[in-house]
Amino acid sequence: MNEYTELLLSLAKEHHIPDELAESLSELMQKYPDLSQWGSHAELKRKLEMLTESAFKDKLIITE
Repeated sequence: MNEYTELLLSLAKEHHIPDELAESLSELMQKYPDLSQWGSHAELKRKLEMLTESAFKDKLIITE
């Protein structure tokens, strides 16, 4: 586990982000490290949108 992953998981706990969601975000960070305009920015954006929609649907994220 690299330092960015550890930081993400630590911040997620501090902000009461469900472990399942934090781990999914961590996996995306590792899969898409190159976010330059020639990298995989667009694909990562689609994956984040899908992850967010799923988190709302599964009630991992609740809006007040």
